[in-house]
Amino acid sequence: QIGLAISLLAPNNELRKKLVPTATSDSVEEIIEAGHNYFKKTGRRVTFEYVLMDGVNDSREIANELAELLRGNGSHVNLIPINPTAGDFERPSKSRVFEFKRILSGAGVNCTIRIEKGTEISAACGQLRTDIVG
Repeated sequence: QIGLAISLLAPNNELRKKLVPTATSDSVEEIIEAGHNYFKKTGRRVTFEYVLMDGVNDSREIANELAELLRGNGSHVNLIPINPTAGDFERPSKSRVFEFKRILSGAGVNCTIRIEKGTEISAACGQLRTDIVG
């Protein structure tokens, strides 16, 4: 059987547009509705992949907003603390990640924190890159 995983970086269109400037066609609500329709048709839950970025999309307010959107729709949220890179985003603290999870779980949203592998050798998700030495 095939599962459906959807990348969801933000619970609202304003933040989503800042994080994904090319995301113009579907609103957050339409994406979540499509996932819920998939669940209703197939009986298989949808996984929303949510990359947590320190100070960007990991606040209590955003967690509550996300919980409100996903409560009761049969989905699962996979919380993924962003892996360290040379980019602009940083990983939130473990306490912030666990607080985000606590808020979602407390609202009845099924969620887990992804176990990371490969971070120590810069080979985790989003880290594979070429370093120029010289």
